[in-house]
Amino acid sequence: MERAVFWHIVEGARAEAGSDTERVAQALLRRLHTLTPNEIEQFEARWFQAQDELYQWPIRDAATLLLGTFDDDDFLAVQDWIMSHGRRTMQRVQDDPDSLVELAPDRRNARIDWFCGLPLEAHIAATGAPFGIDGPSGPDELVGTPAELTDETSTRRRFPRLTTYLDKNPWIDRPWERATS
Repeated sequence: MERAVFWHIVEGARAEAGSDTERVAQALLRRLHTLTPNEIEQFEARWFQAQDELYQWPIRDAATLLLGTFDDDDFLAVQDWIMSHGRRTMQRVQDDPDSLVELAPDRRNARIDWFCGLPLEAHIAATGAPFGIDGPSGPDELVGTPAELTDETSTRRRFPRLTTYLDKNPWIDRPWERATS
């Protein structure tokens, strides 16, 4: 499956469902049901490839500022959530992780695992069986170097938009405050 076709499917689901991420997942599943089993497998491979592209410390650090601390499984859901907003959004976040703040209105959906397993579900519906082989394992380690989020000065310098968002939303945990508690 060509990269452009993959993104057309993802962005078409977002266009159909709008800002409701749960409905985006439902629309994506409906779209996957129209594909052949081979196309579903190719879609899943592209999905994993996109996840791998987001598997970076700067993105995880930005997500930690926006969403609070989370584990590796939650980070997969966060990556899926970013991807569900489309190719341009994903590219913006890769180029400037601080731009993740643009997704703040949808932050409540970031940790919900709306997208995991959709290709598998569509494949089972199409063939009556799961995929014949497991998907790629992905990178073992996050790319890049983690930020020292407990250092308020450097965090504000590195993520000015996200820290401004935190200033306007005092109920969100700040890593530098945890460090001094």
